[in-house]
Amino acid sequence: MTDPAHEEEYDDTLVAMLELIWGEGFLSPGGPEAVRAIVAGLDLADKLVLDIGCGIGGIDVLLARDHGARVIGLDVEAGVVRRAGERVARAGLADRVEVRLCAPGPLPIDDESIDVVFGKDSWIHIEDKRRFFAEVLRVLKPGGLLAAGDWMRGPEPYSKDMEYFFEMEGLTYHMDTQEAYVRILRDLGFQEVVMTDISQDYRVKAHEEYEAMKGPLKQRMIEALGPEKQAHFVENWRAMTVVLDQGELRPGRLRARKPA
Repeated sequence: MTDPAHEEEYDDTLVAMLELIWGEGFLSPGGPEAVRAIVAGLDLADKLVLDIGCGIGGIDVLLARDHGARVIGLDVEAGVVRRAGERVARAGLADRVEVRLCAPGPLPIDDESIDVVFGKDSWIHIEDKRRFFAEVLRVLKPGGLLAAGDWMRGPEPYSKDMEYFFEMEGLTYHMDTQEAYVRILRDLGFQEVVMTDISQDYRVKAHEEYEAMKGPLKQRMIEALGPEKQAHFVENWRAMTVVLDQGELRPGRLRARKPA
C-alpha cells in the first residue's frame, strides 16, 4: 500500500484497464468469482467483515449484497476510496458498507471487534507482513477468521523477467513466499492456517486474458485507453505470463483463525 500523500498508483487509466479485464468494480484477478472462492463455505450473514485494501468497492458490494455481511472497507488511496463510496451508494448499501481512507500502519479499528478479515490481492503492497498480520490478529474477535487471496513469489531471487514484470506493472510490490505467510501466521498464534496454491489456475487464466487482449478485447482497449496504452498493457500481460510459467509469481488463497 502507498501513502495517501504520495502519487496514487491506481489512476483512471489503470482502473479502466483492470475493470475491462476483471469486471466493473474489480481491480484484481478473477473478479467476483475469485471473491466467492475466497469466502466459499463461510456464513457471513450479519458478520462484520473488514476488507483491507478494498479498492473501488466491487468486493464490498458483493459481500454485503450476496452474502449479507456488514462491511468496513479500508484503502490508502483517496481516488479509489471515492469510487468505492460512490459504488456503495449506487447499490443502495450505505447502511451495510462503510468505506474509509486510512494511512499505512496500525489499523484504525478497535481491538477484537471484527468477525472476518478479508483481503483480495492487495496485501502484496504491504512491506512489513509480520506487523500487518499482528494488527489483523488484534482486531479479530476470539475465534475470528482471516480469509484472503494474495500474489506471492517463488523462493528464488528475482530473475530479469520478474524485474521486467515489475517495471511494466509500475506498482510498488513487496512480495513474500507462500511459506513465509504461513510461518508468520503460525508464529503469531493463528490456528487452522491453510494455504492453497492457485498459481496454476491463474496461469491458465492469464494466458486466456493475454490472448483476449490481442484479439477480442483489442479494439475496446484502444477505444478506452488509446493505442499506446493498449500496447503497454498487452506487453504487461505477456510479461506476467512469463513469470507465472516460471513459477516466480505464485498467487495463493489463505485462511487462518484466531484462537477462541
